[in-house]
Amino acid sequence: MNQVLILTRNILAEQEIQQKLQSLNYEVYCSATVFESYQQQPEMSNFFKYFQYVVLSESICESEMTALIPLLRQHSLSIVRKVETLLTKMDQNYLENEELHAIISTEDSIDELRECFYHLRSKTMDRREDHFRNDKVVQLSGKVSLMRSNTLQPTEMTDETKLQIAEVLHRLSPIEIKIVSILIEAESQVVTREELCHRIWNDGISKSHLASLSSTVTRIKSKFEQTNLESVAIHTLWGKGYRVNQRLFEKIKSDEKFYRMVLNG
Repeated sequence: MNQVLILTRNILAEQEIQQKLQSLNYEVYCSATVFESYQQQPEMSNFFKYFQYVVLSESICESEMTALIPLLRQHSLSIVRKVETLLTKMDQNYLENEELHAIISTEDSIDELRECFYHLRSKTMDRREDHFRNDKVVQLSGKVSLMRSNTLQPTEMTDETKLQIAEVLHRLSPIEIKIVSILIEAESQVVTREELCHRIWNDGISKSHLASLSSTVTRIKSKFEQTNLESVAIHTLWGKGYRVNQRLFEKIKSDEKFYRMVLNG
């Protein structure tokens, strides 16, 4: 089953993405009418049972997204947001809280779209088997960039937050702090699994190193998830690698002691 629904305000703007998905053997239905009707008539929900994926166009504004997502979440759909190149703070929050399942770009190649939708299908199957309790995966296109951190509103850390960060950092093993250090140093950039393995072990890439990396990242996530800091400290991005949660990055970077502790390993 490969049915994709694209909700948009302008169907002509979706021709390129529609053609790319069709070349991957997806049945694509693109509609501005359904988007407008569904906002006014939520009872037409039976229409969505024919689709496995819904793509929300960049022509749909954030306030409309806020109204749409809770309605779409009532269905067994993978919800994908299409953007030009920049991810807004709201999109980022939806993605990190798994209200959105993927972010794609208008510039994504057929290869990138193939991998994204493959991972979405795999993730949906794994969810049914309850395999994703300890390893949340964020789907972010390689063509999409997070808005630079300095464009977001800075937040003042409370004493409780500082204490929680200090406790977690002190509980990290040397290899765990090394991984966090590399990701913090990369800021909003994705660090590949291969690069992490090379920088940690100074050796060639091997299956044992990749397996060790995955389990170590899972332990780091678990230690942060035991606090109220962030639900996901490190994001796993499909076919790309890892990226630090940008809110956690801002918290660590804003405190000289924490920042020095992380970068010095």
